[in-house]
Amino acid sequence: MRVAAAAALILLLAGAAAGQTGGSTPQADVPGNAVRPGAPVDTSAFQYQRVLPDGPAELVTLPLDPAALAHSQGPRRKFADVRIVDDQNAQIPYLLERRSEPLALDLPIGATTPRVPDLDKRGRGTLSFYLINLPDENLPEPVLSLETSEQLFLRSIELGVQREPDRRHKTGWFELLERTTWQHAMLGSPAPSLEIPFQGQKGRELLLIVEEGDNRPLPIRAARLRLPAWQLRFFRTGSTLRLLYGRADITEPRYDVALLSPSAMSGPSREISAAPEVALSRPAALLSPRTFWIGLAVAVVVLLGLIVRLIPSGTGQRSSPPGP
Repeated sequence: MRVAAAAALILLLAGAAAGQTGGSTPQADVPGNAVRPGAPVDTSAFQYQRVLPDGPAELVTLPLDPAALAHSQGPRRKFADVRIVDDQNAQIPYLLERRSEPLALDLPIGATTPRVPDLDKRGRGTLSFYLINLPDENLPEPVLSLETSEQLFLRSIELGVQREPDRRHKTGWFELLERTTWQHAMLGSPAPSLEIPFQGQKGRELLLIVEEGDNRPLPIRAARLRLPAWQLRFFRTGSTLRLLYGRADITEPRYDVALLSPSAMSGPSREISAAPEVALSRPAALLSPRTFWIGLAVAVVVLLGLIVRLIPSGTGQRSSPPGP
């Protein structure tokens, strides 16, 4: 009996100790409490704003679409200017995640006549020209994917942009982005798509040049754009939230939510999408930089002229002193 009682006492003490230890274990709702709205931010300096859908307080993910990729500081600077704020302009902490699958978009493509003079006379053989419209300019890490139904072909491909005349070019000119070869010689099997990585650039129109040789035009069945896919993971509050970006004078945010273990934020989440992008109005500058510098140069020239007129030339004859 004494042994049994002692054993029971030991189990009771062990249970009490376990209960005390368990009391310090974070509860399941701790992550939600740990990501309360943070410090406020001045929203007037951002160039773009997008309203997020209302909903219950829960874990959500927000994929960044081409507009957000193009108009924010982007992946190279870890989206340093991206913020989520509530109706009091308090920041909503988030985790930045790269998705496993790229963002793929179908692009309109159609035959065209080049605007650049004599562009149709370059190369050997027949040339085909196609105009491809991008959703935005300055997209990060873009890859153009082309598909064809042909199974036996060899083509030289050029991808570039038609530019307007500038200081170095008296007429319109063609800026080459990438040059490659596309070929397939296995009858009975579909040709693999052609992947063309190119640098993000200003302008939303691409010109595709296909050197056909002495063959009929290669049928291009589809054109797609692949971009790196990123998303924001955060706890949605009960207030109306907004997505902000487009600011150069701000650094990457540092939220305490990043200290949580990955499992704390990896539970079931609802995917949401932002409303269309709205450009925030900014006060117009009184003078453009060009006008300012021109005005300053004119003022300097006028001031120098006045100084020259006020300084004696020193070439006149000195008056002789009066006689005795």
